[in-house]
Amino acid sequence: MQKTVKLVSMTAAAVLTAGILGGCATTAQVEEAKALAQQALDKANAAQACCDANTDRVNRMYQKIMSK
Repeated sequence: MQKTVKLVSMTAAAVLTAGILGGCATTAQVEEAKALAQQALDKANAAQACCDANTDRVNRMYQKIMSK
């Protein structure tokens, strides 16, 4: 258990050090990343809406068949 805690602590310190030494993103890079994330979110929401519509359609068809 103590080995795991020590390993996690050392890994976290290494990642933090690499992040600091690697430099920070510029404002333009951050804005580009935000725009890309927003595009991905918009596409995911559109895909989910399509899936929801298909689910509703299948459910209506099932209810129509079962009511006969």
